Amino acid sequence: MQTIVTEIRLFFVCLSFLSRIPSPKWIGFKEEWLHKSIKYSPSVGILLGSLQWIVFTIFHTFLGPSVSFVLSLGFLLILTGAFHEDGFSDFCDGIGGGWKREDILRIMKDSRVGSFGAAGISLLLVLKILGASDSLQNIKIHWDQISFGKQNQPISVWLYFISAHSLSRFFSVLMMRLLPYAKEEGYAKPMAKEITWPQTFFASLSGGIPFLVLTYLYPKFLLSLVLILPCLYYMYSLMKRWIGGFTGDCLGAVQQVVETCIWVSGVFLWISI
Repeated sequence: MQTIVTEIRLFFVCLSFLSRIPSPKWIGFKEEWLHKSIKYSPSVGILLGSLQWIVFTIFHTFLGPSVSFVLSLGFLLILTGAFHEDGFSDFCDGIGGGWKREDILRIMKDSRVGSFGAAGISLLLVLKILGASDSLQNIKIHWDQISFGKQNQPISVWLYFISAHSLSRFFSVLMMRLLPYAKEEGYAKPMAKEITWPQTFFASLSGGIPFLVLTYLYPKFLLSLVLILPCLYYMYSLMKRWIGGFTGDCLGAVQQVVETCIWVSGVFLWISI
């Protein structure tokens, strides 16, 4: 029983760290719980993706896919405080504006948004919106025909949403295992230490299962890895070459890039199924 309570506590600690969703008061907080809670990052992604899907589905009935996705994206940004988007913007500023490791880390730490960050986050949001809108353009949501395995049903769209959020957060966890923390101190430092392979494996379950189910129903979605993996390797190379590891901003950037890759890949995979 104590183990179950501990795991529930770790989930809510991770949820509070990655979003603005309040946790029950009995959860409490200790800094050492943060690095243990990171394994629940993809699980938090499933929750956030589900909430975005609910908002999208509600508005889809009246407004169509494009406006509905923009509204659901806005809802998610409020829910998370644009946590990962801010990291992506800082990452773009640092990598784009710095020539030395010290300069890159200093720029990333600066709360102000530079030209690279503004351009990067603008392009990212446009790609998300256009990719998801085109992917979901031909989706017909019929609540009276819900059945697992049928095309163009709410469950399939739900799997698409949660895969974008859970798989992207798993790759962020994986990056924490593959690279060292690049700074002496930082916002992500408490979560970055002692990331183990068992924790990574646990994260891979909630991170990968929704995507695997989606590819089981629609095998062509496996081809989205053709877009995701090169982008992921490029991000890994940038971090290793320029700063010798990762920061919290880097993890946010990885999450955003992978999520966007899934929305974009749906344009040529979902509509062709």
